[in-house]
Amino acid sequence: MPRYLFAVRHFDNDYLVDEPEGVQLSDDAAARAFALMVMRGLVQREEENWEGWMMEVTQGGRRVWRLPFEAIEGSDHF
Repeated sequence: MPRYLFAVRHFDNDYLVDEPEGVQLSDDAAARAFALMVMRGLVQREEENWEGWMMEVTQGGRRVWRLPFEAIEGSDHF
């Protein structure tokens, strides 16, 4: 199974969380679903201003997915 790396980063490239060991998941779709679960959990639990922050998912040196937190705050569409 491929290993995916997840990072929460600010638009100015500051990292809040970087998971260097990654998570083994079946495919890109599973990695996106995992990232959304983490993002929703952070938005619900943390009383932070997520403006300018994004979740970035990479696998084997390629960017799989990047989504700003603003896109999911208060939304059930993602």
